[in-house]
Amino acid sequence: MTSAARRHAAIGRIWWRPDPGWGEGLLFAPLTGAEGLFRAGAALRGALYRWGVLPAVRASAPVVSVGNLAVGGAGKTPVVMAIAERLRAAGRKPAVLSRGYGGRATGARVVSDGAGPLLGSEEGGDEPVLLARRLPGLRVLCGRDRGELAKVAVATLGADVLLLDDGFQHRRLLRDLDVVVLDASNPWGNGHCLPRGPNREPAGALRRAGLVWLTHVDRAEEDRAEGLRELARRFTGSDPVESWHAPRDLVPASLQGSLGLPWLRGRRVGLLTGVARPESVRRTVEALGAEVALSRDFPDHHRFTDEEVEEALAAAERGGADGVVTTEKDAVRLSPAWAGEERLRVLRIEAEIVRGADVLDRALAEVLARSARPGGEGGP
Repeated sequence: MTSAARRHAAIGRIWWRPDPGWGEGLLFAPLTGAEGLFRAGAALRGALYRWGVLPAVRASAPVVSVGNLAVGGAGKTPVVMAIAERLRAAGRKPAVLSRGYGGRATGARVVSDGAGPLLGSEEGGDEPVLLARRLPGLRVLCGRDRGELAKVAVATLGADVLLLDDGFQHRRLLRDLDVVVLDASNPWGNGHCLPRGPNREPAGALRRAGLVWLTHVDRAEEDRAEGLRELARRFTGSDPVESWHAPRDLVPASLQGSLGLPWLRGRRVGLLTGVARPESVRRTVEALGAEVALSRDFPDHHRFTDEEVEEALAAAERGGADGVVTTEKDAVRLSPAWAGEERLRVLRIEAEIVRGADVLDRALAEVLARSARPGGEGGP
């Protein structure tokens, strides 16, 4: 790992530690002023949108936003996937509008017109390409201007409902439902906003939410989970949706075929990740019966070089590991040259709803019914 990656990993560990030691608190204390400025700026921006000083646009199809309060790691992508599948099962034609983090191209891009990915992760970003691969019938677009993406999705691709990925802070496009995703096992990290902590907004921002979705409920202490349920009821008036990240398969680096999750049982493996919360991947792999011999953790959306992949594979081999496991989001960023690498394994996960499925279905039905009424435009 590079020194920059090590520094990023160290900062991430401090950010996400609920009770940092006095030494870590002292180290980050100089950022208190910067945090205050960030919070003030976020509050002012929100007020300008509420007062209509900053303009917001209305799409010609209902918009469901999926976002969170922190910078990453809550599990939005599996949630977007689960909602998209529900909408498709209801006979709708959803399109995902994404910022396209991890992609180097600019401007509006169609990642998938519903027939599978048209772009690689360099142009389309890792999460949009992953969505396009996993749900071939899903329309996926990415770019900075979500209003422009909405027009293309409806007018050109025939979408009749829009999913705004990572959209809670994207106030320029009006939405009919705001779904806010919280990691039930660690929702606030060290409790601070950027740059002192991982949060883009404080917990009070949940008053803008229409629905709270708790992920990783299987890892949350019951007292904490119940506190988050009460918070969701107070701010949204309804129970939250609750899910866990269920491992579904272990697949080759080509993302074709299946090796099966039992392959991990009793194996010694290395990890290669470029995600916000690598410890979550470790816990999942260990829960499946594997021993993690080493871990190469890079910043979220990191684009691995061939040298970095080769180093991880070589280190795993030296450590007596049977292979290296990475996530599906990471795998779409790998060079195509690694598709045939037998030492690489890819973990596939999905959001499995364990509580609140009826709450989700009602919320989606209300949005779709409201938009179907003459003159119905939904709420902001």
